[in-house]
Amino acid sequence: MLVTDFQIIPYKIRFKTPWQTALSKLLFRQGFLVKLIINDSLSVIGECAPMEAIGTESLADAQLFLETQLPGMLGQKLTLSTLNNLNLYPACRFALETAMLALQAQGKKQPIAALLNPEYSKRININTMLGHLNRNITRNARQAEAEGYQCLKIKTGLETIETEALIIEDLIKQLAPSTKIRLDANKSWSAKETEWLLSFLKPYEKQIDSIEEPLKYFDSIVYKTLQKNTNISLALDESFCNIDFKKAPELYPVDKLVLKPMAQGGIINTLHLARMAEQAKIKTVITSSLETAYGLWPIVHLCAAINNKQYHGLATASWLEDTIIKPPEINHGIITL
Repeated sequence: MLVTDFQIIPYKIRFKTPWQTALSKLLFRQGFLVKLIINDSLSVIGECAPMEAIGTESLADAQLFLETQLPGMLGQKLTLSTLNNLNLYPACRFALETAMLALQAQGKKQPIAALLNPEYSKRININTMLGHLNRNITRNARQAEAEGYQCLKIKTGLETIETEALIIEDLIKQLAPSTKIRLDANKSWSAKETEWLLSFLKPYEKQIDSIEEPLKYFDSIVYKTLQKNTNISLALDESFCNIDFKKAPELYPVDKLVLKPMAQGGIINTLHLARMAEQAKIKTVITSSLETAYGLWPIVHLCAAINNKQYHGLATASWLEDTIIKPPEINHGIITL
């Protein structure tokens, strides 16, 4: 099964609504589809969707790597060892690895999830992304509840923490008791502000799934102290790419990890990290990086293989004007393989 040809297909897709966080505002999603021709007949496609804000290489570096390295793969087998030197190019590695796994899955006539874990789950719980916190959030949250979502993710950090705390409180009071909200602060607050918010939200902690990346500057000791004094799970996302905890998950200072396979260099690395975290009693949530459906499908299979009953962040296709191919179907907050 040799690579006999390839194509690098760039894309630039507009968001239906600008993707806004405390750190940035995006109007487009850009990346590449990497099409590999095997034995002059079979083709497989992987998606390379760099995003420097989450810890990947730049779009320009990814393009240069693909254009200079793929010619050297012609006539070669695509194996995991081929990918071992791509740690500095996680989005490129994701593309090549998912293409390889798709090829293996076709050969064995199995889903990718079965390659990763024969006891994979066929039902994956999904949170929905409501966008940034604003005074119209309640209407969108009620609509999501009506569609069957039980976990609602909201971006915070665009207004003062006091203003946002009041909006969050009002929102929680209008949601069903079984509905969870997941807040993503994208490094918005000081330790003092975070401590104040956790105290403010204490009466509602059963309805708060987690707060991702609250601290402006990562500090393991501060995170440990904050986590020790609250029942709300704090979660690391962007910071995880910049700290050396991968070999010692027992040192994680919080209750939860948010892993993006595009930033972790593929779904095999991400599965390994999730298993290590699980052994250390750290919950793991997998989220997309706003890929097209080409990248989203392998991540769905990864979540099926992890099979940890968490609400994963895969309901992002609806934010893009075009997903290129049909994305996973979500019914009542669940993707069924």
